[in-house]
Amino acid sequence: MKLTILQKNLHQGISTVGHIATKNANLPILNNILVSVKDGLITLAATNLEIGITKQIRGKADKDGEITVDAKIFGDYVALLPNEKVEIQLDKKDLKINCQQFNTTIKGQEAQDFPIIPQVDKKLGLGLSVASLKNALSQILFAINPNDNRLELTGVLFDIKDKKINLVATDSFRLAKTELDFSLESGQIDSDGLKIIVPLKTMQEVSRIINSSTDELSGGAEQLNLFLSENQALFVYQGTAIVSRLIEGHYPDYEQVLPVNFKTETTVDRSELLRAIKMASIFSANTTNAIDLLIDSVGQKIVIEAVAGQTGSQQAELVAKVDGQNNGVRLNYRYLLECLNILPSGKVVIKLIDDVAACQLNSPGDDNYQYIIVPLRK
Repeated sequence: MKLTILQKNLHQGISTVGHIATKNANLPILNNILVSVKDGLITLAATNLEIGITKQIRGKADKDGEITVDAKIFGDYVALLPNEKVEIQLDKKDLKINCQQFNTTIKGQEAQDFPIIPQVDKKLGLGLSVASLKNALSQILFAINPNDNRLELTGVLFDIKDKKINLVATDSFRLAKTELDFSLESGQIDSDGLKIIVPLKTMQEVSRIINSSTDELSGGAEQLNLFLSENQALFVYQGTAIVSRLIEGHYPDYEQVLPVNFKTETTVDRSELLRAIKMASIFSANTTNAIDLLIDSVGQKIVIEAVAGQTGSQQAELVAKVDGQNNGVRLNYRYLLECLNILPSGKVVIKLIDDVAACQLNSPGDDNYQYIIVPLRK
């Protein structure tokens, strides 16, 4: 194997795939990146057996071959090289790397020992806007508890129907839902639609990659392609392919828990509410993170308060536009902050039924995004 490549292209490729190559005592080769040159294409790959990432990178391929090398050593060394041409050559199981006055040898392992990354049938393919997907994932991923014993809740639900995808995430204490348009690139979707559950880790990797810098090999692609088979998903963006298993199981009927017939709708400045909640959190009970929101429709205000017996108390009054009746609710402040942090600046709308029914937060006029929180008992 022999190739020549610019340092920045090699570094970007290693950063893209090497993120999932973690220390594994039982299968040490999972610590490695597969470097492959075949038919003029230079490809890097890594896997943790649940997710596989491959990346084609720009360079001059002089001789075919493949080897696996430790991801951390390879990545750390290449990151320190100057942004110049890097010459790489395989000598038996040694990867020799030369760049200007810097020369090194990294011991490798046979590529035949590297796990095979599955090939996904591309009969059903969807096209997604990258800009919309970036925004959607930022709005929902934080609502998942990766340590939940209910496996189906450790992933993102893709509810696909009628040219729309509802992306849903929940830990059963709060739920985030957003809507995406898609184009059908290949195949057909049944009239009843299609539901799949993609692991959180996979969606975090997708989010990381589409938010990374532009790939010079492919340019600033505006679309991500998603291919689905019976138990696997393939995300393709620029020169990167992410293969993941799907989570088996029945996702809860989220549409049944979305609240309707609100009694009170309160519009308040997001930054002021954020500050008031952070103040109240200092005096919140450590076990429940409880703070109270009291809505005054006569005074057109919202009161945020918290009481800690040993520490003290905090109360803040904010001017608000209140439609409906007086109301109030006790909520976990962390759930509020996580949503407010991702909403755009300006106003936020809080919708209540009573102090026991789930409440909803979203931006004014944004019906695509719903964030639901289950109240705490008073």
